[in-house]
Amino acid sequence: MKVILDKRYEVQEARQINRIIQQDEVVLEIGAGIGFVSTLLVKNPLTKRVVSYEANSTLIAGIQRTVEENVGTDIKKWEIKNAVLANGPQDQAQVDFYVHRDFWASSLVPMPDAIRVDKIKVQSFNAAVTELKPTLIVCDIEGGELELFRNADLTGVKKVYVEVHQRRLGRRGMKSLFECFHARDFSYDQAHSEGSVVLFSHVDRDKK
Repeated sequence: MKVILDKRYEVQEARQINRIIQQDEVVLEIGAGIGFVSTLLVKNPLTKRVVSYEANSTLIAGIQRTVEENVGTDIKKWEIKNAVLANGPQDQAQVDFYVHRDFWASSLVPMPDAIRVDKIKVQSFNAAVTELKPTLIVCDIEGGELELFRNADLTGVKKVYVEVHQRRLGRRGMKSLFECFHARDFSYDQAHSEGSVVLFSHVDRDKK
């Protein structure tokens, strides 16, 4: 918890998120954590709708409390879902989720120091995008980003704001992740990228 007490938790996202959001933004948040970024998204008057997903079931009540206590009547435009979004054949109703003592380190990626392994419901990422029609995706899933976006249908999405985890992906994985976005006409947006937190913008995002 020292990261939170020292005010270093998601500080890069906090600096950029309100600069990224545009009028009538529909946001799909993947990996809500403790609801810090969720609150920023919902409080922004430009957001039209926000749907947040979090795999760690023990965090859901805290996320709801954090958002409810900070956004007032804007809570009506937000909802939280306890599920894992995934792509590819949906042959598993549940997946293993490795819970770390530091909640931000919890992941779908196996880890030797997990305090427990939970079975979490799986939903289709592409189906969620089709249903919600987000213009902005915000993603922090601790190394699962490559598998999520590898076969992603990003039709209608204008921006993807993602924390990348080179320590888990490796250099080749990072290369593959950037190639996934480049193949879908998303470019690295230098103006709103900082360290491990990257904004990919569709090259035609400002066209009407």
